[in-house]
Amino acid sequence: MTETKTEERTAAGKDANGAESGGLPAMYETVAVLSAGLHGDLRFTPANRFNGASQMNAIIVAAAEFPEAALHYPLVFSEQDGRRAAHVITGHSAGENRFVEKSGKWRSGSYIPAYVRRYPFILVEDKAQDRLTLAADLKSRWFDSKKGDRLFEDGKPSEAAQNAMSFCQTYHNQLLETDKLLAAIAGTGLLVDRNADVTLPDETKRRITGFQVVDEEKLAQLDDETFLSLRKNGALALIYCHLISMRNWRNIVGGSK
Repeated sequence: MTETKTEERTAAGKDANGAESGGLPAMYETVAVLSAGLHGDLRFTPANRFNGASQMNAIIVAAAEFPEAALHYPLVFSEQDGRRAAHVITGHSAGENRFVEKSGKWRSGSYIPAYVRRYPFILVEDKAQDRLTLAADLKSRWFDSKKGDRLFEDGKPSEAAQNAMSFCQTYHNQLLETDKLLAAIAGTGLLVDRNADVTLPDETKRRITGFQVVDEEKLAQLDDETFLSLRKNGALALIYCHLISMRNWRNIVGGSK
């Protein structure tokens, strides 16, 4: 008989931007607000390499991503400092994403979360003007001063910068809508703490902790009024996507690592 061992890992413990408490968002080495005065010569070339996500075993997702994400990953929920979030689980160990290859490419055929696709851009709050403004990780190798698309032309945001801003704004709005839907789900008492046990090819066992799932028995016992309210506000669709995604725990065992 092969000897096995169990190691316990935390699945989700970051805020809505993927940041540890008080730290930068996951994947980002720096976050600098973009301006024509400081970055007028900056150019951007998408590299489609996501090495910065290689250590993220849980990635936040918006409700709009559930239908596609549920086909590839386990979708789970978390709560931190009173704020709820949904995550896809991408690895069985902390600091390891089974969907990022050594080259930095995402596993072929798998959905890439919007959080990852947003990089190296991000929105930050401009308190002086009470608005969100575009920022970026300027240490990203996707930026250059000689090649790629300009971020500013004639002192104004270029098409590339406008597209980045549009994507980040849409994602930001989707996360705000997700907050409301997750609050509605949590308000019904359906969410329960859960662990996941996975067995690796070498028969090592891993226990993933720190997340919540929908209790199917409680869901079946919901009164008609509560059930209909979840259907009308769109939360029920998220619940079904989440339940379907539970078959995907096997997907985080394999991969190219």
